[in-house]
Amino acid sequence: MTLNITVAARWLMAQSSDFRLTVPGGTVSETSQKQVVLQYMGWSGLVCYTGVARYGSHDTATWLADVLTHDPGQRSPEQVVNQLIEEATVWLRRVPLRSRFHTFTMITYERGKPHVYVVSNYQRPNGPQLASPADNLFLTRRRPRGPRCIVTGYSPAVLDPQCEALEELLASNPSVERLREAVAATSRESSTRAEGTVGESCVVAHLCPDGSGEAQVFGNLSEEFLPTMITNGHNVASLVPLVMDQAGRSDPHRLVGATWSANGAATAMVGAYRALSQQAGSGWPPSTSSASGDK
Repeated sequence: MTLNITVAARWLMAQSSDFRLTVPGGTVSETSQKQVVLQYMGWSGLVCYTGVARYGSHDTATWLADVLTHDPGQRSPEQVVNQLIEEATVWLRRVPLRSRFHTFTMITYERGKPHVYVVSNYQRPNGPQLASPADNLFLTRRRPRGPRCIVTGYSPAVLDPQCEALEELLASNPSVERLREAVAATSRESSTRAEGTVGESCVVAHLCPDGSGEAQVFGNLSEEFLPTMITNGHNVASLVPLVMDQAGRSDPHRLVGATWSANGAATAMVGAYRALSQQAGSGWPPSTSSASGDK
């Protein structure tokens, strides 16, 4: 399981995802990618998932990279969502029913208006969950005007007052740094109620109405983490190992953060990476606190 927290309003959105990958009996990884940045000339988005990370030879992070990577050009949000539904439905049917619970959440600004797409076989935003997963993934689409907090994955871990505090913070038009830190702190606090299935470290990214945004990793990571990031169909992170090799840096690195420009004819995405050997402290900003002010 995973914990994804999405807060959305007309003026700003943010989304979190933890890194923990578990199987019955223990933790497999603390660096599993569950969120992907998408950037196109006309829109930008964030896609995250919770549920089945691996089954047999299937790896959802690898599959998601393959699905979202394509020849240079445009895709619409609807095309991305439809492809997720069509292709994920196929491999999910091979997963035993008891383990088939799965949800994708994608956020975008389209023509400056916020859209939240939740694709799941058991969850609807802020609604009751199905006791057993449906045969097919279904889509729920929200177009929030005022602040909304939507939790997917291990949703009971996030308490109502925490969601309300994030909505109140978003209503105050905070800085993007303050919002990212508050969402990260809420995820961290909530992980203690997730029965070991949600990690303390997480990535939080924000989106602005012009399509610009930034992602930030909170906490130190124990393994190399070079996540997929898509610009106009191309995975720009695929260049990172080559750049590291040319720089003579063969030691493992991990993403610190990424930033991308507003939508337009010319777009850019830049990532910052740090060697694992150079990590210091906790990896959390000293000022990080939840929306309610808890440390």
